[in-house]
Amino acid sequence: MNPDQALPGFRLVGAGTTFQSRDICDMVSESQLFADLDWKDIEALAAYLQCYEVSAGTTIFREGEAGSYMCLLVKGEVGILKTDLDGTPHRIVSVGHGKTIGEMSIIDGEKRSATCLASQTSILLLLTKDNYQRIIREKPALAVQILARLAKLMSQRLRSVSGQLVEFL
Repeated sequence: MNPDQALPGFRLVGAGTTFQSRDICDMVSESQLFADLDWKDIEALAAYLQCYEVSAGTTIFREGEAGSYMCLLVKGEVGILKTDLDGTPHRIVSVGHGKTIGEMSIIDGEKRSATCLASQTSILLLLTKDNYQRIIREKPALAVQILARLAKLMSQRLRSVSGQLVEFL
């Protein structure tokens, strides 16, 4: 999946193998998900990432569409929107620097559960499902670390949402 070809508004800034890999490594090390990875693992992961810039108003992914990549938000802010039964989108959260979005898609390949819209010009590091599958084959120990971190992140989010749902019971 090459988002700059499939999604309007995505501009490739660089990729792990052709970009200043030190720049991507620095970006990865500043993310909450991967901040405490060993530097050698950060360098290995960086080789599988692409760096994109998106303008304010760009749809990064749309609810109901097939998902094939997750993003690390390096700079900027995005809004996560959920559509109600009447078809009206509602912003449920804003996500800023250092956070990840769309991670479920590289695990389960299911349709997107929400829409992600850039609130301002943003820089994203993308890990595609195909590249995650390559990591599984080529660097299985790193793949396990990524999966464990994603599982922890999703568990934290699920606990947060279930806590919020209590208000509606």
